[in-house]
Amino acid sequence: MTSSTTAGSPLTDPAVRARLCDRLMDLRPLTDPYLAVEVARLAHQGGGPTVSSHLDSAFAAVIHDRMLHEPTERRVPFLGTASRIVTPLTATHHLAPVEVDALQFALHLSFEYPGLVGSPMAPLALKTDLDPGFQPVTPLRQILESQRAAGPDGLNTSYLVSQMKGGMSVDMGIGCPLMCAYCYRREGDTVNGYLGTWKPIEFIGADEAVDRLLAHPWFTPHVTPVGLHMSTSEAFIPQLWPRTLHALQRMDALGLTNRVSCITKYGLTDQQIAELEALRNVDLDINICYAAMPESVEPPNRAKRLDFLHRALQSRLNVLAYYRPIAEGLNTTDTHIRSVWHTFKDAGARVVVLGGLKFSDDHVNSFMSYGLPLPVGSFTPGKKLLTPDTERRIMTIFDEVYRDVPEADRPAVLKRSSCGRVVVRGSYLPDYNAHHDQPQTNCRLRCPLTQHAVCASAVTPTSEQVRHLLARMQRPHTRFTTAGGAVTIHDDINPFERTFLRQNLLYPVDTEHQAATKISHTLTLAEIAR
Repeated sequence: MTSSTTAGSPLTDPAVRARLCDRLMDLRPLTDPYLAVEVARLAHQGGGPTVSSHLDSAFAAVIHDRMLHEPTERRVPFLGTASRIVTPLTATHHLAPVEVDALQFALHLSFEYPGLVGSPMAPLALKTDLDPGFQPVTPLRQILESQRAAGPDGLNTSYLVSQMKGGMSVDMGIGCPLMCAYCYRREGDTVNGYLGTWKPIEFIGADEAVDRLLAHPWFTPHVTPVGLHMSTSEAFIPQLWPRTLHALQRMDALGLTNRVSCITKYGLTDQQIAELEALRNVDLDINICYAAMPESVEPPNRAKRLDFLHRALQSRLNVLAYYRPIAEGLNTTDTHIRSVWHTFKDAGARVVVLGGLKFSDDHVNSFMSYGLPLPVGSFTPGKKLLTPDTERRIMTIFDEVYRDVPEADRPAVLKRSSCGRVVVRGSYLPDYNAHHDQPQTNCRLRCPLTQHAVCASAVTPTSEQVRHLLARMQRPHTRFTTAGGAVTIHDDINPFERTFLRQNLLYPVDTEHQAATKISHTLTLAEIAR
């Protein structure tokens, strides 16, 4: 048995951890995160001659090599610390499991936890004591009631912070002047607070929007994926850009390292790009949509959008090329497809996300009122349509267009936005929507092998973590089991509660019916393989 496995540390004692958290709270906000690591190191050294020298060396490396920051001085996100800091230090310094846990705790000390949730000891749990001066803007029960009353897509127009499939959407205005015919927030919709106008209705300012985010019991600092105007407007249009930037800067000043996404068909100036590059904590990605859609259907200026795509890809921002919406019969000829791939190739796109079109009876009426041809196919409300044949043609033409590009230099092509967002950051964590539990459907395009490996090694959550999350849903007595590569919930649960669990655990979460379907599918595949 090595000295590393026998040596101890005061940092394994919960009482010592609690005292460290309390003492460091007096220093918040920490302008120097390495101070927290140094405090943890001194506490470790205070354990006397029997403490682990291996762990002490790991602490020293974090501080000396400034491992909490990237070379650009951007903060390594909370969710990246395990793969980008802990794993290499574990190998270099031969850390035992208890030492790994102590190192992870010390890194957690270096982050801020603004809002109702999270601490270095329990990042997923509701706080027993709120930070000084912080009061929720709305009672928690009222927030959850409004969340449960949200529309079928999750949009909560009464609170304007909504748990949706792509993450938690923060909306400062609803309505958009870009006039895309397929938009499901288009003129005529009158859902709750949406007044049926193309001009954004300015409901709340950026500071209030961030306050509401921090007060939402489902928001986890550094963990919850966030989208600005995820399905209500355009984050970069002139009417909303000042609020978008201010909200990002406010989150950045709070030390939050959450993934934040902006989906756009608009564009930014070089100065605006520079303002986004100046963010040091927020883990921002820009998703620029282009699918060669006819301008009669999608009016936003194509030339300006493609110019923005070129410039953004040359910046330090995380940029995804959104090949969407793909609408059968409107932009699915070989000529359309080849045009898109040449455009992405010329721009230097590194990650591409495919997506079909959501279409319903309301859209039929809209298209007909504009005198536009309807897309082809049998549409299911709320579901995107992209036929297997069109997907095959898209990937066949991809191979033709990129024939002269070495395989390793071709872009990743993904079916899911959450997959694209983790790949563009370097594949340091599993897909946060856990689509890897259905690889035949979701993982068959051009997902890097490194990402496959990361998703396959997703860490099984502890029962305590699941209970913390159920308590935040005000469902502390909900029954669950963890087996077969998923957490199965044995009571009724709505889709957005399941999304909330999945995005915090970074792990598949199923209903009983879904778990049974998976078992049946697995048995069928095994029978076919015989």
